[in-house]
Amino acid sequence: MKGLEQRLHSYEPLFGSWKLCGEIGSGSFGRVYRVESRDLFGTVSAAALKVIEILPDLTPADSPERVRALVRRAYESEVSTMRTLRGVGNVVYMDDYAAMEIYEDGQLIGCDLLIRMELLESLSDLLRRKDSALRGREEIRRLGLDLSRALVRCHSVNILHRDINPRNIFRSRFGDYKLGDFGIAKQLIGTVHADTAIGTKNYAAPEVVAGEEYDVRADIYSLGLVLYQLTNRGYLPFFHRDLAAKDWGRAVARRLSGEPLPVPAGADAQLAEVIGKACAFTPAERYATAQELYDALHTLGTPEKTVPQVRKQTASDFWKEQKNRPGILSAVGLSVAATPEMRYVAAQLSEEAKDKPAGGVLMPRMAAHLPAWSIRAAWYPFNRLIVRDYTSIGERAFRGRKDLVSLRCGKRVRSIGMEAFLHCTNLAEVNCANGLEQVLDGAFSGCRKLTLCHLPDSVQVLGARAFADCTLLGSLRIPEGVRVLGDQLCAGCTALGQVTLPSSLKGIGQAAFCDSGLRKILLPDSCTQLGTAAFSGCRKLISVQFSLRLTVIPPKCFSGCKSLRQIDLPFRLTEIREGAFSGCSALTQLVIPEGVRRIGRQAFARCDSLSVIRVPRSVQYIGEEAFGTGGRVRGKLGRLTVIAAKDSYAWQYCRQCGIRVRES
Repeated sequence: MKGLEQRLHSYEPLFGSWKLCGEIGSGSFGRVYRVESRDLFGTVSAAALKVIEILPDLTPADSPERVRALVRRAYESEVSTMRTLRGVGNVVYMDDYAAMEIYEDGQLIGCDLLIRMELLESLSDLLRRKDSALRGREEIRRLGLDLSRALVRCHSVNILHRDINPRNIFRSRFGDYKLGDFGIAKQLIGTVHADTAIGTKNYAAPEVVAGEEYDVRADIYSLGLVLYQLTNRGYLPFFHRDLAAKDWGRAVARRLSGEPLPVPAGADAQLAEVIGKACAFTPAERYATAQELYDALHTLGTPEKTVPQVRKQTASDFWKEQKNRPGILSAVGLSVAATPEMRYVAAQLSEEAKDKPAGGVLMPRMAAHLPAWSIRAAWYPFNRLIVRDYTSIGERAFRGRKDLVSLRCGKRVRSIGMEAFLHCTNLAEVNCANGLEQVLDGAFSGCRKLTLCHLPDSVQVLGARAFADCTLLGSLRIPEGVRVLGDQLCAGCTALGQVTLPSSLKGIGQAAFCDSGLRKILLPDSCTQLGTAAFSGCRKLISVQFSLRLTVIPPKCFSGCKSLRQIDLPFRLTEIREGAFSGCSALTQLVIPEGVRRIGRQAFARCDSLSVIRVPRSVQYIGEEAFGTGGRVRGKLGRLTVIAAKDSYAWQYCRQCGIRVRES
């Protein structure tokens, strides 16, 4: 019988137009994959595919009936639940589902249940990369409100989730939180109690772990623990930074024993009281319904802001001598020779910034009134923007401004918004002080004269296309705080010859360095995930040092790297996917490490100089034209020779395809 991924590829195109793009993780009774579909106009859509394998131990007499009964049970457990909740705003949306029967020797032996749903980022991933948005009281309150609203809908149709934890909570790109993974949800039909001890123990209510009867208040308890963790610097009750792994079980046991929970370190008195009641040891002391928890969080409201009284000034005030005047006058580089009208506009912006507690967001409406808009000379001081009085630069604040030549961000700036400096074609220098945390999608995309960019180690997020098409950017140092690089981060940066990656980097997004000028790549050992086409089209790339922990090389990862002559693949590698090294015309010899199980379609197609490739016995699947057109086309070094064991899968494959093969 084929493995799961082989079966999934045999089902392609899934649901008529979807293709498998790699595993994301695992959920309740299943594994989750990323799938993509391309429409008639070339637009790519992404979704999540949950796969539940149903492979029971069967006897010949009852196997078909038992398989179909188990499929029906899995359908009722998750698919039926998600269909019931379809349309609920704070529940992960299910797009489609299918059941694929598995036959062996003409007999039904199992089934793959496929569930396609919206692709979202889980709360556990956000916690791992320490998303700064989760630190704010209002964001945590919003999460509680969204999840409470989801539980109200679930409980109204007699559904208990029973496994609320950060892995099953997701955030959309619009900032809405959703509840997902209903693999162990339970229908409460004809009763208001359940008695099955199931779920994630670290977040389960005491009565659930004890095997006692429980009701909707068990879900409220689990949600309360999630809120506790978010307000306690990421730690559950009785956990702390220095707690040894051997003592984790003892910390959970203290919570389950009924010991009073410590007050969360980052919660104010009101929020701590709400969380404490939701996490009460005795169910009778908790909120009776999710609606009560929602109402309690809703009444917290937002803290009142104290707005300082500032005297309104007029343009005539600036005709007088002004000394030591703080504000945006110096922030935008205005000189003392500026006209009174210009100085008046700058001061009004400064007054507006003071109305916000932390300095506020520099929005396009305010940025458009900065006097630099009419200046064209590069040396003029207005063109050198220094931002000190704002905590963030808003979305599209300076988009298309052709007058800016340099940017300097002070210590108060925490975020640079989406497309904030998109197509600022004369922007040549960016220097940000320590304190910056986010550079969001497309922030500096299309800045074709950008040559120098300094980002501090405090940066944690580099969004998609943040530096795309910066054609003069020669080098870039990725800050140490970044864990995952966004999709197409430096795509089209043709002059980018050197990138320094942080030692703690975990993943690189899709087409992150596509068509860039990279010459060498040094992947840290922590980097275990590469996106599709991450380095495709890097024509000057000559050397790659892989992470020793890398297990999968994704589709088209190094396709079109025409200068790549030699690669040493990591020993833990298990799969080389479709077109991974296609078009690497300078590659001459290759040794595939023992342990690789799968070589995808056209993985080494158009590698015209490839003369010898050694394939281990562990390979159990080789896709169509994996080594080109049957090895019959001569390259610079002659016909391709594959070295493999005589009784191996690779030997048989080469014989069938007419590729010259030699016994190892």
